[in-house]
Amino acid sequence: MDLSRLDKLSHMTPLLVRLYDSHKLYGLVKDNKPLARAELTSAVTGLFEAELTAKEQDLLADVLIGLMNQAETDLREALAERLAVLDNVPLRLILHLANDEITIAAPILRKSVILSDLDLIYIIKSQGRDYWQIIASRENLSNEVIDVLAEIRDADTAVVLSKNERITLTRYALDVLGDMAEDNEALARPLLMRPEVPEELARRLYGHVGGELKTYIRAFFGVSDPHVETVVDDLVLEFAERAPPAPPEFMPTDAMIRAAGKKASLNMLNLELMFESLNNGEIAPFIAQFAEYTSISARKIHDFLKQSCPKGMAIACRAFGIQKNEFSKIYLMTHRMRSKRRLVNHKDMMDVLQYFDKVRPEVAMRIVKRTEH
Repeated sequence: MDLSRLDKLSHMTPLLVRLYDSHKLYGLVKDNKPLARAELTSAVTGLFEAELTAKEQDLLADVLIGLMNQAETDLREALAERLAVLDNVPLRLILHLANDEITIAAPILRKSVILSDLDLIYIIKSQGRDYWQIIASRENLSNEVIDVLAEIRDADTAVVLSKNERITLTRYALDVLGDMAEDNEALARPLLMRPEVPEELARRLYGHVGGELKTYIRAFFGVSDPHVETVVDDLVLEFAERAPPAPPEFMPTDAMIRAAGKKASLNMLNLELMFESLNNGEIAPFIAQFAEYTSISARKIHDFLKQSCPKGMAIACRAFGIQKNEFSKIYLMTHRMRSKRRLVNHKDMMDVLQYFDKVRPEVAMRIVKRTEH
C-alpha cells in the first residue's frame, strides 16, 4: 500500500501510520484475522472522521482503492459494511465497492447515501439481478429508480420491490408489476397488500389469483366475480350473511385451549396452523392458538379483536415478530367480530396498519409484559 502521495499531509500522518500498520498486521496475522480486520476497518473509518479537503479525499480514495484491489474478500466485505453508513466517503470509492462482487457490494447498495439516482440507475443497467434486488430493498428510492427497476421485468426483483414497505410505488411501476403478477402469485400477494394499489388493478388480478387472494380482494376492495365460485371465495359473503353472533361464539372453549396447549407441547403450533384455522372460519380456535403462542390470555386476545381499531392486536403481533402482511390477514379474517358490514372499511384498515408501522417491536414487547403482570 503506497502512502507516499499523502506523506506531506502532516495532520493525517498518525492516522495514515495506523492504517499502514493495521494493513501490515492483517497481512501477517493467521490465527486472529477477525481482530486484525476490525483494527484495519477502524483505521479506515478514522480517516474519514478527520476533516479533509476535496484534494485529500481524492488522494485517500486512490490509496484505499489500491488497498481494496489487494485485499481478501472478507476484508473488503468488512470495509464495505463500515463505509456504507458514512456520508463523507468519496463517491469514487463507493462506486468501486458498489461494483465489486455482490457480497461486498450489498451493504453499499442497500445503505449508502452517497449513491445518487444516476449512480443507482447506472449500476442497474450494468449489473445483474443480484444487484437489482439489493437496490430494490433500499429504504429510499426515487420514482425514477423505482420505474427503472420495474421496467427490467425481473420476477425476483419485482417481488422485492413489492415487499419494500418503506417506498411508494409509482403508477407506472404498479402497471408493470400488475402485468407480471397475472401469472405470478408470489408477486401478486405482496403487490395486492400495498396501500397504493388501485381498485382497477385489484379487479384485473382477481381472475388470475388463488382462493386466499380472491378473499382478500373481495374484502379489501369490494371486488367480486360472479363467474368464479369456490368455497374459499365465498367466505366473506358467508360471514356477512350470518346473523351477528353472540360474543361467546368467539371465545375459545376449555377444550380448544387444551388442544392449543398440546400442539405447543409437540412443537406443532405455528403461524401456518393458526392461519389454517382462520381460513376455515374458526376464529375461536385461532384465539386459543394465538393465546398459547404469545402467552397472552385468550380473553385479552378476544377483546383486542373486538375493538373497532384493534391496536392491542397490532401491539401483540409486533411484540412476537408477526409481519405486517400476516397482521393484515388476521384483521381481515376476523372482520365479522367487529362489524356486520360485508366489506372492510378501507380507511379503518389503513389506520390500524399505520399504527402497526409506528410501534417498534421492542416497545410492543415491553407493553405486553407490563400488561400481563
